[in-house]
Amino acid sequence: MPELPEVETVRRVLEERLRGLRITAYKLGQPTFYRRPPDLKHLIGSTVEFVRRRGKYLVVGVSGRRELVLHLGMSGRLAFGAAGPHLRFQLMLQGEILGFHDARRFGRVGCPLPELGPEPLDSCFDPAYLHKALHDRKAPIKALLMDQRIVAGIGNIYATESLFQAGIKPRRPAGRLSKPEMARLVKAIKTVLRRAVKLGGSTLEDAAYLDPLGRPGRFQKRVSVYGRSVGACGHALKATRKPISGRTSLFCPICQK
Repeated sequence: MPELPEVETVRRVLEERLRGLRITAYKLGQPTFYRRPPDLKHLIGSTVEFVRRRGKYLVVGVSGRRELVLHLGMSGRLAFGAAGPHLRFQLMLQGEILGFHDARRFGRVGCPLPELGPEPLDSCFDPAYLHKALHDRKAPIKALLMDQRIVAGIGNIYATESLFQAGIKPRRPAGRLSKPEMARLVKAIKTVLRRAVKLGGSTLEDAAYLDPLGRPGRFQKRVSVYGRSVGACGHALKATRKPISGRTSLFCPICQK
């Protein structure tokens, strides 16, 4: 699933290409990814004023203080142009067509924003906040980092990388982390995410993620742990005995205690 760096990369491209354009029509593909297709007729004729990101969600703000919310789901991809496989939705604008391609149909267009925690790159996401949010929690720290109600935008890739950078084992009960460990973890999260955004996110072997111009991310070439058998530290990696939040979790038994 695209995480904060991938969605932020998409947002920047959309902001540059769509801002100031008028929405002229929309079209649902077949089969759509909806049981009840959204009614977006009220957006026709409005002008795109901004594109922002909230966690893993994209929010297209248009004139009249209205918004169009999109979520890429597991395999969703936004791309300019009318053609392509698994086309589920098209947004027509002056001189542009934006298509939503989604092989697994977990993406959403016109959905509401759920309850989300703070943005990890904002100043309010700090050690004090994380300590307060996690101090009495027994769940593994990695599971709670991927809980969007605690912090928005982090998934399997960047939780894995951040915990390695902070030297914390993914199955550690969150409430047992010390304040210095919380501080290291917050710093690691911000460092990893900023680096990933700078590199355009991560495109894995299945190439499910490309930005709207068809460009892959480059962070996967710089990962320390995710998808590797030997960490950047030079030690052999291990997987946790049980998946965490349904995901295999790699860690270094030497560097992460």
